[in-house]
Amino acid sequence: MKFEKHVKVRQEKFGAVVFETLREKVFVTNETGSEILRLLEEGKEFEEMIIKIGNDYGCNPKIIEGDVKEFIWKLKDSGIIKEEEQK
Repeated sequence: MKFEKHVKVRQEKFGAVVFETLREKVFVTNETGSEILRLLEEGKEFEEMIIKIGNDYGCNPKIIEGDVKEFIWKLKDSGIIKEEEQK
C-alpha cells in the first residue's frame, strides 16, 4: 500500500494530520493512527504493522488486527492510500 500522490501527512504531538489536496479534505488521527500512517510510509506490510503496534502497546497483535484493518479500509475508502501495482 502507498499514499496517493495528492496526500500529505504531517506528524504532530497528538497524532497526525492528513491533507488530501485533490478534494481539499483534512483528516486528523490519534497517536495509534499516526503510527499506522508512519508504518505505511515506511512500506510495512499489514502483518508487520500489527506486530509492531501490538509490541508498542503491550498487547496481542490478534486483538488489534481488526481495528488496524478497519483503519486501513477507511484510508482506502477516503482516497488516502491505494494498493501498489504489481510489477
